[in-house]
Amino acid sequence: MKFSKELGQIFLRDKRYVRKIISSMNIEGKEVLEVGGGRGELTQYLLKKVKKLWCVELDSRLVEILSKRFSSFSNLEVINDDILKIDLSSFKRELVVFGNISYHISNKFIRYIITQRKWIKEVYASFQKEFAKKLTAHPGEKAYSFLTCYIQYFAIPKILFDIPKQAYWPQPRVDSSFVKIKFLSASLYPVEDEEKLFRVIKVAFRARRKKIINSLTSLYCKDRIKEVLEALGINEGERPDYLSLEDYCKIVNYLG
Repeated sequence: MKFSKELGQIFLRDKRYVRKIISSMNIEGKEVLEVGGGRGELTQYLLKKVKKLWCVELDSRLVEILSKRFSSFSNLEVINDDILKIDLSSFKRELVVFGNISYHISNKFIRYIITQRKWIKEVYASFQKEFAKKLTAHPGEKAYSFLTCYIQYFAIPKILFDIPKQAYWPQPRVDSSFVKIKFLSASLYPVEDEEKLFRVIKVAFRARRKKIINSLTSLYCKDRIKEVLEALGINEGERPDYLSLEDYCKIVNYLG
């Protein structure tokens, strides 16, 4: 079978990491949605542990392989669709989401699980290593970005372990990381206007080399920004990538 570069298809072939992934997930007796079943490298082990498995696969050729290979399993349903187009509310239950996420849809996948979080218990997924660092970064680190603040407002992401590129076939150019994402029942730093929060953070990071007082001037007048920063005890000369998510939440709440 010829692999699709357009779909970013790579398959985990190293059994050591297959076993490590399966043993690291809390899925015993649970209902799980697998994103991209491939040829069933991990599906075969998931089926022995979970109560029910929905396997979403976009490639119709792989759907046929999965359906035939696991036809004897009554707890499997293979769905030929794009995960980003599936409304999880249709399942009418909370799911554990698992998958080896294609590098080119990683950003879209994060946005997707955030919008669908009401129906997700937790997420286990492998991402490009550098992308995973962005999810888990701290202020002042190179990987700290808008994406960091966005996911950490809703969830606690944690890198469980790295997966070398040699573990995949065809071999990608970079290593991966296996990540657990646990959604919060409520944000640690709630704001009244979440849309405004993310707009402020996005604008700030577009000018991450500037001082925070200057990076937000496209949204507010400088005097107003100065007033807010002074009231909150935030150094106006600090760079945007050194402010914490809590700092940004305080700024937005103070702005009203």
